[in-house]
Amino acid sequence: MKLKEFIHQNKTAIQEEKMSSKADANFEQLLKDKLHQPKKQKVVFLKFIAVAASLGLLIATFVWFNNQSEINKKQQQLLSNLENESVGKRLEGVYTFNDEYAKEDDKIIETLLSILHKDENTNVKIATIDALLKFPKNESIRKSFIKALEKEDVPLVQIKLIKAVSFLRENRAQKSLEIIINSEQTFPIVKNNATLAMAEIKK
Repeated sequence: MKLKEFIHQNKTAIQEEKMSSKADANFEQLLKDKLHQPKKQKVVFLKFIAVAASLGLLIATFVWFNNQSEINKKQQQLLSNLENESVGKRLEGVYTFNDEYAKEDDKIIETLLSILHKDENTNVKIATIDALLKFPKNESIRKSFIKALEKEDVPLVQIKLIKAVSFLRENRAQKSLEIIINSEQTFPIVKNNATLAMAEIKK
């Protein structure tokens, strides 16, 4: 029975205050049901939201861990290629880094800097310089270019390094460029590039 109907049917009894104890109990129960019903619905709704949020968080965590796992596999594969004895694999690693990595990765950059200083293959070194130029603001890369320029004796790599420091307008490279320009052992083409770079940096 609806509350409205109950009150309508018992209107006279209510007005005369002659309601039976049973009707009083029924009325009280109806009031409780009406008053507490929304609360129950609200609790159920809040429970549903909590469960949905927990599921969403669980799925997001799973996806994040899955992505991290994929990233770690790619990184390990790349590092493996960069440290491979095969020149082809090292070149493949450098080109993969150049194509796929838009963010700096400390481990990979450290490995590339090691290649820049220690690798014996000219093509690998040249490709590495190009790859490292993706991050011109990285201080370690800038210093490494200058350090490599001081020790490098292969003309093609020297020219590539000279162009790199010129592109970066790296003032600290002036001393290294002067040494190259003044050295009698420097190839004329390398001297010319060093002279042009010096003029570019001083602008």
